[in-house]
Amino acid sequence: MIDEHHAPERWDLEVDLVCAGSSSGGLLAAIVGHDHGLTTAVIEKADTFGGGTAYSAGAIWIPNNDQMKLQGLEDSKEEALEFLRRISCDRHDEAMAEAYVDKGPEMVRFLHDKTPLRMEVDHFPGYYGDLPGGKPDGRRLSPDADTMIAFLEEAQQRHPLLEHVRTDPVPYYLGLRNPWAEGRGLIGLLLACCLDRGIEVHRSTPVKQLIVEDGRVTGIRAEREGRDFFVRGRRGVVIATGGFEWNAEMNKRYLNSPDMHGCTAPSNEGDGHIMGMEIGAATALMDHSIFQTTIRVTGDECDGKPFYRLISFGYPGNILVNGRGQRCCDESHYPALGWISMAHDRTDALAPNLPLWWICDQGFRDQWGVGSLSPKKETDDWLFRADSLDELADLIGIPAEAFVETVTRFNENARKGVDPDFGRGERLLDRYWAELECPEHEPNPALGPVEKPPFYAVRLHQGTMGNLGGLVTDPDARVIDVRGRVIEGLYATSNAAALLSHGFGYESGTAIGRSLIFGYQAALHATSV
Repeated sequence: MIDEHHAPERWDLEVDLVCAGSSSGGLLAAIVGHDHGLTTAVIEKADTFGGGTAYSAGAIWIPNNDQMKLQGLEDSKEEALEFLRRISCDRHDEAMAEAYVDKGPEMVRFLHDKTPLRMEVDHFPGYYGDLPGGKPDGRRLSPDADTMIAFLEEAQQRHPLLEHVRTDPVPYYLGLRNPWAEGRGLIGLLLACCLDRGIEVHRSTPVKQLIVEDGRVTGIRAEREGRDFFVRGRRGVVIATGGFEWNAEMNKRYLNSPDMHGCTAPSNEGDGHIMGMEIGAATALMDHSIFQTTIRVTGDECDGKPFYRLISFGYPGNILVNGRGQRCCDESHYPALGWISMAHDRTDALAPNLPLWWICDQGFRDQWGVGSLSPKKETDDWLFRADSLDELADLIGIPAEAFVETVTRFNENARKGVDPDFGRGERLLDRYWAELECPEHEPNPALGPVEKPPFYAVRLHQGTMGNLGGLVTDPDARVIDVRGRVIEGLYATSNAAALLSHGFGYESGTAIGRSLIFGYQAALHATSV
């Protein structure tokens, strides 16, 4: 029996569908609901809109999409499902996988028909395009920058609220991006479409509790300007509050990961998870995350909290070593890097790869910089520098003999263009990034010796681009309770919902793709009840 959280004597706002969170899925649910005749509203916890999506490239993973077909790229539902089964580690839900594959193209058609957004094939091979059912090209779509930027530069004059879409906390791309490109532009465009439709949008209004009457979710209790703010959702509530990356207690409880740091918005504290669990919602895949290795650059902050940024891997002139001075991975295949620090030796109860260090030479720094910082930026207390490999090893506290032996072996093989230890440069993803950045480097663009002094080291920390575990939902995005029953009136999408379409797998663009697909589905279902 669901605990009753009683309705207030008076609602501050009454709509048909209320969306808690301004993720891409929350915003789209409000738009779809409105366009199907419902009154909708978006309630955002933070002072800014967009959560982790606003920091991202804004890409979505949509198999068998129409844009692929226009370019003569072949795909099918059967191949997409084969791929999802292959990467899921048998932890996916078949009905959710089918819904993702079936509804993805339909959702993109809605965006093209009802908004100015245009999605284009971005010719990215994906993480696992060379696995059974995978495709080397076509399944990942990105917003057309020219269309999006032009629309938003004009829309900003009409809607000053767009100034509150999140901006990058650190200069990932050396300031070369237009402020309305990629993920920020995607959120900005969806927000502008809400405002153009007259949809109420409230920021700085954290949702605290779901209102339940007679076993049905009928609204939310939020906080606004220091007091309760009650919003009724006659047809339901969509939880789109993102993941729990910034909730240290939940990270420790659910993830086998020391020293976790979110590369998402600090407002992602698992609010939707907690509200759902409080009324009996089931959860799944709470140990699943888009793990990444990160660095801590002195002074980097987001919303007043320390922020950890990503670092470049896989280009010539850098490697990664563990605390024993040894390589432990294919540095070019970055989806796997975040898992390295979680390796656990059961014989001595230690994490054998900690601490982890990123190593580069002066040639790398001259060309790419470190952590997306200018190559000319002076070293700081987070960047260690030495004139020889032995000195660098002593400086960071790893065995010098083993470290020099590791680099020597790597350099010898790199000159030949091979990596017999970890196969760096052999996979589609490895070759994609290397050929993009240094196509003329031979014999293997992903491999190059670490040999030009001085040498540099940066300590790596465990980070995530988003935790993927959350509330269990059905193909209509309805939340399921711990006994397998639908919780009437409650929907979930974004990283607040479990990624059951992919199980324990992930593909680039899935998080935003899932958010949009099931935000779309939630609104469609709400219109039918």
